[in-house]
Amino acid sequence: MLFRILSLCAWALLPLAAFAADKSPLADAPSAFVRDQATSSVHWQPWTDAVLAQAKQQTKPVYVFVGAPLSELTRATINQTFTSEKTVAWLNESFFCIFVDADVKPAVAAYALHFIASVKQLKGSPIHLWLTPDTLQPYDGANYLPPSEEWGKAGFLKAARSALDTWKNEPARAHAQAEEAISMMKLPPLDLKAKIDLTAKLEAATKAWVAAVDVKNGGFGTAPKRPEPELIRFLLTRDQAAKDAAINAARALVKGALRDPVDGGFYRRCIDDEWKEPYFQKTLADQARIALALFEAAAAAKDNKLRAAGIGALDFVLKELRNPDSTFAAALDGTLEENPDPAKRPKFVKVGSATATAWGLFVVALQQSGEKRLQKLAGEVMNKIPLTREPAAENESRSFSPDSKRFPFAADFLGTILALRTVHGKEDEVSKQMLTVTNDHYFNTASGVYLTGLFPGIAMRAPASSESPSAEVLALLIGVDQMTADLIRRNLYNAIEYDELPPGDILLGLATNR
Repeated sequence: MLFRILSLCAWALLPLAAFAADKSPLADAPSAFVRDQATSSVHWQPWTDAVLAQAKQQTKPVYVFVGAPLSELTRATINQTFTSEKTVAWLNESFFCIFVDADVKPAVAAYALHFIASVKQLKGSPIHLWLTPDTLQPYDGANYLPPSEEWGKAGFLKAARSALDTWKNEPARAHAQAEEAISMMKLPPLDLKAKIDLTAKLEAATKAWVAAVDVKNGGFGTAPKRPEPELIRFLLTRDQAAKDAAINAARALVKGALRDPVDGGFYRRCIDDEWKEPYFQKTLADQARIALALFEAAAAAKDNKLRAAGIGALDFVLKELRNPDSTFAAALDGTLEENPDPAKRPKFVKVGSATATAWGLFVVALQQSGEKRLQKLAGEVMNKIPLTREPAAENESRSFSPDSKRFPFAADFLGTILALRTVHGKEDEVSKQMLTVTNDHYFNTASGVYLTGLFPGIAMRAPASSESPSAEVLALLIGVDQMTADLIRRNLYNAIEYDELPPGDILLGLATNR
């Protein structure tokens, strides 16, 4: 049974396969994105326990490239920086190089994002990390680096040479930088005595977002225009002015080019103020999130067009993102090939595998659609949710636990629990068991955050906190126990205390009382 998650198994080292001399170590990686790099001239290695052990046996600093299949800057780095013969030869000579798919290794991605945010005050994909070979701790890093210096930003070679020189000439300094970075990456414990006023914060955030409404074009703020589904759902729970803003924003999503008129799916964003120029990527997670917002807006506005658009998004997923084996792709990407003619529809390609979090949100949207045919599918789809970020090997058991060697994450469990409770009700026994295990293994009471145990001593979210909704928000939407909910709310409050326009998913979570 898929949800037999209480039988915990011990961590097992992943053995490094024996490769033929002419075969890239990436050739058999579970991620298609990683396998695509097998033909690269860079001597890439995958991120596995065995490879990390191998890295510690040599003296070169370890260079880790963390990219995402849907990231345009990731592809630019691969196609520009890593195709330069001079750069490639120097990389192979100077570093032990590891390539990471952020979607398949979310803990590594979260660690990398946490480093550049905490130490470098940077954000965004891709991420470059340089690790000390003996301790495998980061002593330098950066987000996107152009092939050469641009607009005052250092180019890749300059940043990489600086990291190499630090390790070769001053290894003690590299170690000191790494130790300082680890210290900075530790989340401070919550101050349980500090006073917080959630009511005042939610009221202030509501007023600020209503004031940010684009009266002319709909939606919020200026380009790039994002759908903001959790923000719409939050505003629908507030006063009349906020509800009006949410309904207008929902209608802007349906009327503009964010909605693909050909198949009904929604793009990730529009790059202009007037919702006329979409960015040609459509993810499963966004279809589910937008559908949920449209269903709630339709109920508030008594506008069946909004509901129909939400159902169209779900039908798009079933038609375009479902694979022959009944799994789901993470997205359709129309940005892989350059399209010089803006009037010409790009070629769309399936990318990646949907996470359990996205899958769970899709089940919730199917159930909330009000359509019997879709509600009937909700249970069928839910029973196939994969609680892992990597494809299962042939004949591998589908019984997953927090200690399984492929290591699922809190958000995967919480997304599944939300789906279970939406379909079967809050008293569902399987979801209760899953929630107990998830909180026991992942929730850190000192910081109010769901953590990963892959990097001991580092209190960080996994997947990366930029994913919406986060594990903490999912937990509030599910309805965790009062003590856990209070700690999460305090943590989220601290995260947005000085943010005039807080993220919609955090506001939605904070406004949820269960």
